[in-house]
Amino acid sequence: MKIFIDCTHTAKHTYKNTGIHRVVRELTSELLQISSNRTDIEIVAVMFDGSFMRRVTNLNKQQDDHLIEVNKYFALTKINIKFQALVLKLRNKFINFFYRLNLIDWFDSNSVNKKVFIEFEDSIIQSGDIYVIADANWDLPKTYYRFLQLLKRHKVTIVVICYDLIPIKFPEFSSKRFTKAFTKFYSDYSTLFDKVLCISKKSAEDYSNAKIQGILANNNSQIIQSFRLGSNYYKQDLLLSEGNNSFDVKLQEFLNKKYILVVGSLVPHKNIKTIIAAFDLLINSSHNVFLVFAGNKGWDSETDNLIESNKVYGKLIQILGSVTDAQLDFLYQNCYCLVQASFYEGFGLPVVEALQHCKPVIASNGGSLPEVGGDFCRYFSPTQPRELYEALKELLDSDIYYNNLVDRIRNEYIPFSWQESAEEFLSCLYN
Repeated sequence: MKIFIDCTHTAKHTYKNTGIHRVVRELTSELLQISSNRTDIEIVAVMFDGSFMRRVTNLNKQQDDHLIEVNKYFALTKINIKFQALVLKLRNKFINFFYRLNLIDWFDSNSVNKKVFIEFEDSIIQSGDIYVIADANWDLPKTYYRFLQLLKRHKVTIVVICYDLIPIKFPEFSSKRFTKAFTKFYSDYSTLFDKVLCISKKSAEDYSNAKIQGILANNNSQIIQSFRLGSNYYKQDLLLSEGNNSFDVKLQEFLNKKYILVVGSLVPHKNIKTIIAAFDLLINSSHNVFLVFAGNKGWDSETDNLIESNKVYGKLIQILGSVTDAQLDFLYQNCYCLVQASFYEGFGLPVVEALQHCKPVIASNGGSLPEVGGDFCRYFSPTQPRELYEALKELLDSDIYYNNLVDRIRNEYIPFSWQESAEEFLSCLYN
């Protein structure tokens, strides 16, 4: 049996290394490793090319290229990223235009859809094979829907990984364009999904509720399950560059600094405003501590301005942008604590990654964060900056309290690996 893992967005955007893209890379890598030791399944990483799927051979370009001189070329990289995004949008619009004119006809007498079988790399796709939409494929052209219909007609099981429904539940946290594309994807495509695998019980609950409310297709035969995500890295990748990489040299400067770490894209639902407000209270109370953001800037210029206009930006507040696994591992190892202040999360990878590094985590009680962090985190209301400030102050004011918390995490917290995540994922596919 073949299990196709659709990695389209991650394969096209190799510079992204947090959130969904991290899950796609880590989960796919582990599934491929498991597949290499088994004879009953074959895992195939693929991407959609506008008409059909093709094999993906490398999802880790970022690690291969080491993303050196990140700060030096940040502006140029940002322009290049925007250009690539524009090209992809124009390409999809071009395909959709010709599709509406019926110049791309999936159903004429010569169409692959009329064949009694379909092939992938000279082998026949069998009834019972599985196609997993693992990536953020919400902006693909309309031909993607026809492609999935084709697979279903040939008895291929269609599975989607649902990370969260934030743009549907909280449209104010996303751009209007993204909210429209995301909502349309799930409302249109949900009829095709045989299984929905969510990354937390909370996300599974949200999906079920959206069906009951009529937001998503109420397909009674559709199976909704959840599986856990991992938190470990491949150790062979965790080497900082020496000497010639000015970005890694800059990271070394944090060795002797006490810094609060925030990981993830700087987007509205991450609740940056509360983090900055709490940090201002810390600084005003004479606490000597730094605030480090590791993640790309998002679509919301107001969030960027909120950070960059702060009086201690560039001094006590730093935005590092995109980081490699090695750099992120270094940041986790040497941080004082992690803050995850999101209004809502479908899982919250930084929480388990920080706990795996035996670091205290102060998290909001939004979405699945209490489910993921359990009783190893200190929680606060995302609308109350003072609660976050008081939690941070309690850590900073007492070395005994801080060290006891670290010891408890080290002795009692049991990390969940990506291998275990992949095995649980496969179990959901079979059951």
